[in-house]
Amino acid sequence: MQLLAGCPRISERDGGLIAATAWRWRVLFLGTMLREVVVDPGSKMVLIHSRYLWFFPFRRRIPFAKIAAVTYGYEDLSTGAGWSPAHNTFDAFAVGLQLVDDAEIPLFSFYGEGTFVNDTVLPDWAYWGESFFGVVGSQEHESRVFVDLLAKMIGVKVMRPHL
Repeated sequence: MQLLAGCPRISERDGGLIAATAWRWRVLFLGTMLREVVVDPGSKMVLIHSRYLWFFPFRRRIPFAKIAAVTYGYEDLSTGAGWSPAHNTFDAFAVGLQLVDDAEIPLFSFYGEGTFVNDTVLPDWAYWGESFFGVVGSQEHESRVFVDLLAKMIGVKVMRPHL
């Protein structure tokens, strides 16, 4: 699962925010799926550049005025979640844009190993192997910082995505 952990690379340039596909995902998918999101407060635009299967580029420009909110959601992707009430999570935090016409545009997902969850009647120490040796990634913190920066720069609120 550690190979699957990954967050987009986030940087700042000329007062704008840039998020790009993590190098692990680029290598894992042999460069077939790339995405770069540029938030330009000067032109009040979000620019999305994507490429699929090396040959299919996709570009989209979204003015800040057409963005109603930044969406932020969570899902536990661990295999243990379905059959065991005590397990280590594998987190997926999804970030996107909710437009004023109710369309949703996914931007990035932040993946990584999460915390130990115990929904049983037994105490946590009964599962000392899972709880003691569990490793927690930085995906929750990194996704939250990205969402907060995005919402502040665009000037919108953060909401849950529609399902």
